[in-house]
Amino acid sequence: MKKKYVLNYDDTQHSAVVARRGEETQIAVDDGDLLPVNQWPVMQGKAISIRHNGRMQLVHITGLDSNGKLAVTLNGRPIRLSVMDELRAQALEGLADATGGGIISADIPGLVVEIKVAEGQVVRLGDPVIVVEAMKMQNELCAAVAGTVTSIPVKEGQAVNPGDTLVVVDPESGD
Repeated sequence: MKKKYVLNYDDTQHSAVVARRGEETQIAVDDGDLLPVNQWPVMQGKAISIRHNGRMQLVHITGLDSNGKLAVTLNGRPIRLSVMDELRAQALEGLADATGGGIISADIPGLVVEIKVAEGQVVRLGDPVIVVEAMKMQNELCAAVAGTVTSIPVKEGQAVNPGDTLVVVDPESGD
């Protein structure tokens, strides 16, 4: 079975295909060939040692949220990595065009529960920026573009209406 993913690694986007057949795992990055990956748990299962393309790597991964954001070290060096399936990545790219880029607004009446960013903060495509509760459900809204947060015209606990601007992100040049 093959699955396609989009990886944001240290602010660079890559595509990856992971193919599993029984106990065998193969990975292709950026349209390369599928190559076998061997992995072994180490450090009492807190990390894995991976052999890919003839190179050994020590990887420690901790999930930070349900949006694919991970805390990762590669051979002891921290790296920034987020992983999302290809469908989610395509939806976020389409959202940037449909929403006018960096303006995140309320779709329905709700209550701002949590603001996850600050003005001046740099965000990546898909980073969670605000949580709004509507109809007894909490909805985590994500950045539709990579860029810098320039405005947050709401406060936690504030009621919002459809169309109200919640967070404004100034897109990076090139978006």
